[in-house]
Amino acid sequence: MKTTDQIGKFYYFFPQSVALVSVRDNVMPAAWHTPISSQPPLYGILISPKRHTYDLLRGADGFAVNFLPVSRAGFIAQTGRTSGREGSKLERFGAAYKPAQKVPAAILDDSYAAYECEKVAVAEYGDHFLFVGRIVLLHYQEGIVNAAGFADENKVAPTLYFGKDRYLTIDPKTLREIT
Repeated sequence: MKTTDQIGKFYYFFPQSVALVSVRDNVMPAAWHTPISSQPPLYGILISPKRHTYDLLRGADGFAVNFLPVSRAGFIAQTGRTSGREGSKLERFGAAYKPAQKVPAAILDDSYAAYECEKVAVAEYGDHFLFVGRIVLLHYQEGIVNAAGFADENKVAPTLYFGKDRYLTIDPKTLREIT
């Protein structure tokens, strides 16, 4: 195995699940997001202060995290290449959505799942800020949850980001349940 101390941009952790973060009528793809706690239900998103979404998040009480199928990778990429400073990306790209019920955000109709999060903390880590939200409402498409309570791998094709506008999804035949 090779080693280097010239880190630069590091893409070796990809593929990574990508989600569309929404604040008001703005959306932004984020591959840097993570669950933080089950009780209370906390979810974190990491956003660069260079992004318009950062400015919106600083002034908002909450945000939504939308999970879209890989069939919407083109839309995800479009929203990442366009700044919300130029106007609503939802309108520009004709995205169907409904307003979130508890936070100032959008829930995309194409999402197979979405979290509405009330902002509870913000912290700076290097060149990004971690926005932590308490999940206050969960949206999901009927029929995607199996009898065990998990998203059914045969019904959900999550969008995985592989860096530089490259996307892929899972192959359900590769699922391994270890007992």
